[in-house]
Amino acid sequence: MGGLDVAIVGCGFVANDHLKAWDRVHKARVVAVCDVNEVVAKKTAKLWKIPKNYKSFSKMLEQRNIDVIDICTPPHTHASLAVQAMKSNFHVLVEKPMTMTAKDAEKIVKCQKVTGMKVGVIHNWLFEPPVLEATSLVDKGHLGEVINVEVEALKSKNDAMVVNEHHWCHKFPGGRFSEMLAHPIYLIRHFLGEPKASDVSVSKIGDYPWMKSDELCATFEARKGLGRAYASFNASRDTIFINLYGREAILKVDVVNATINMLPKREISRFNRGFDALRQASQLTKSTMKNVAKIAFGHWLSGHERYIEFFAENLMSDGEPPITAEDGYKTVKVLEDTCKRIVMAEQKDNRNADIDS
Repeated sequence: MGGLDVAIVGCGFVANDHLKAWDRVHKARVVAVCDVNEVVAKKTAKLWKIPKNYKSFSKMLEQRNIDVIDICTPPHTHASLAVQAMKSNFHVLVEKPMTMTAKDAEKIVKCQKVTGMKVGVIHNWLFEPPVLEATSLVDKGHLGEVINVEVEALKSKNDAMVVNEHHWCHKFPGGRFSEMLAHPIYLIRHFLGEPKASDVSVSKIGDYPWMKSDELCATFEARKGLGRAYASFNASRDTIFINLYGREAILKVDVVNATINMLPKREISRFNRGFDALRQASQLTKSTMKNVAKIAFGHWLSGHERYIEFFAENLMSDGEPPITAEDGYKTVKVLEDTCKRIVMAEQKDNRNADIDS
């Protein structure tokens, strides 16, 4: 395959990340966009100088000079769009979560196997620069055996999805968590193996009446150890922390600031504490300067950009996507179960509130 012609369906917020990413890929170009809101589709096409825009997805699929359909619509629409695209002989790229239910995810997996078309799923946090570096350190054995992974995903109450009471996420079990929990789940799966939710607790401290809960702590049992996800929509700032605990070292990853701090084994003494503090400060300074240099010279790539670059390279060389439909399905299975547990936890929280009142 010499190059890639791409069509994007769904011209909302996340489509901008995809358009920026495709714009950086050598030998790829976006040739069409589609949205049920024709005004938005035309505006996006004009802004990005895209030759064609459509209101009808079926009509867009009639255009034969397309290689990839990039799906940026809400996740409950992903299965039907992906299946329709594959049956029309197009490769597919799908935003996360791949679907909202394992049943829908299975439809994509089965159709992919029947048609032989390639399906990639955007698990973008795995491709953020510090997470890629953390993966490399784990693979090289610098942490020893990883036995615990903690992911903290903190958002402020001004989060765009949270403040919009009509956003689709609030209609699903788990509410806003149903959209974002795929991130910590696939991170835990990546470092620990297949996870299973074992305990979920929620609470509500914000004042949006359409949010049944806005704080969450979930524990996952995985083949290699325990995982934990903490999510908040009441934080003072947007932050993503990943802590990897190995038998030989601890790795602390700040995804937003793109820094990594390695804490190796040490003997407890006044001297070692002082030296350790200096070493950690040096690591943070080094990470920060490296990031500044990348940004200054235009070498910085976001998780979306890096994933789409890998996806395009693999597709043009007839390789497998970095994250496959099967990977997406396994993440959705855990996500669906976790969201069911959120609903039960919310009901329990409401009963306790009624008793206290």
